Amino acid sequence: MKAICLSLLLIPHFCLSWVSPESFDSTYLEIEESIFSATIKGRYRDARGLLSNDVVDHIINDNDNLVHDDFNIPSFFEDSVRFWFSIYTQYTSEQVVIHDSENLGLVYNVLDFSELHNHKEVHYFAKAKLQTQLSQEYTKRLKKILKRMARKKQNKLNAEEDDIATTIIKAGLTIPKSSRKRRKFFTKLVDNLRTQTGQRNLIYQGVNRALPYFDFLEDKIKLFGLPKELIAISFLESSFNIKAHSKVSAVGIWQFMPFIGNLFMPRSSKNVDYRRNPIISSLAAFHLLKENKLILRRWDLAVPAYNSGPKHLKKAIKKFSKHKDKKNIGLEYILKNYEHPHIGFASKNFYSEFLALTRVLAYKSKIYPLKGLKNNQNFKNVDIYVSKCRIKPIKIFKALKENSPQITDLNYHFLNPHKVYSRGHLIVSDLSLTSRKYYKLSDKQIKSVFPKKYKKFIKSKSCQ
Repeated sequence: MKAICLSLLLIPHFCLSWVSPESFDSTYLEIEESIFSATIKGRYRDARGLLSNDVVDHIINDNDNLVHDDFNIPSFFEDSVRFWFSIYTQYTSEQVVIHDSENLGLVYNVLDFSELHNHKEVHYFAKAKLQTQLSQEYTKRLKKILKRMARKKQNKLNAEEDDIATTIIKAGLTIPKSSRKRRKFFTKLVDNLRTQTGQRNLIYQGVNRALPYFDFLEDKIKLFGLPKELIAISFLESSFNIKAHSKVSAVGIWQFMPFIGNLFMPRSSKNVDYRRNPIISSLAAFHLLKENKLILRRWDLAVPAYNSGPKHLKKAIKKFSKHKDKKNIGLEYILKNYEHPHIGFASKNFYSEFLALTRVLAYKSKIYPLKGLKNNQNFKNVDIYVSKCRIKPIKIFKALKENSPQITDLNYHFLNPHKVYSRGHLIVSDLSLTSRKYYKLSDKQIKSVFPKKYKKFIKSKSCQ
């Protein structure tokens, strides 16, 4: 008996890896089979979103003139803008869109996993894993069908293949008749297959998070002389998630990387990171966007440059500097005539996603159930102060908490509020702070220099 117990202790892996058939819960298998039957085994179905086609057309075309003319949608970007608009407004994270990566007007199907997510017995991570696996299975099967179609003539296709051919043709593509060109055509379609999870619920959550900030952002972006549509970039970058932190160390609603963040804001450290502050990082983003516009002169270039930097776009413009109409060289021309790994799918889609989100924000009340939402916070009347004295944030928070419940959220950049910080640190407050210890920045000062340099305004000021 002792030997048996000892062996069990020494080889727990074998003990834990075996489950009695009688005690095995088959719920997961039943759910998987159910979803499998409804999607992978099912016919290719047309995608159905939450908005009618008429409503989508109304918003995309900006029939109410709510979007600045600088951000009209050129025909070159129309398919990709419509695609991303559908991702943000039509489909949730429980749905996966199977599409072509180059021709975003070509959507093969939308897999609906709501049945899977409705099962409370299944853990969130298990649902996510199963959704990914089933999407991959579906894509794998579609690739096999497309490869098979490459070897068949149009009149030899079965019903399922014919449906796919119809979808391809409706997307504006022409299926070649010659066998060689046909094989090349379908091989490219196979390579271009991509899955995209819906984001309607994520953008809706982002809009809810942004509601207290909209008045401040629109007021300050007007101060900078910039169109308010640029606020959409914060949704594109993070869905306006203040706590967003990417794998490559981009932080905050504007997803500033460390290097760029340190150019525009006070240097980050283990105790303070202004990229996390939605107020200060927004002012930094407005400065950055204004610089991009001065450098590149066009918004269709300045907006993608927020994501990839202006360097490669400037090179592209320089290459075409002898073009007779060089002043009108924009993103469309560059994408059509300039080949560079940093300018292509990412740049095109960043701008298309941005254009889609300008419509989403302009028509948010038509798209999302915002009516009746309770929101007691409004950060329109917040001010930025520079500390003239050493400060301990936790003391400030405790002193102001009763009259300013959101004071901690407004100063999310302090990673260690119990630490004593040197003078020159920035404080955001919706209450007036004493001028003896804090210097209040004017709109003119906010606009004139980067947040990194706000400290200079207290150079001749002393702590009293």
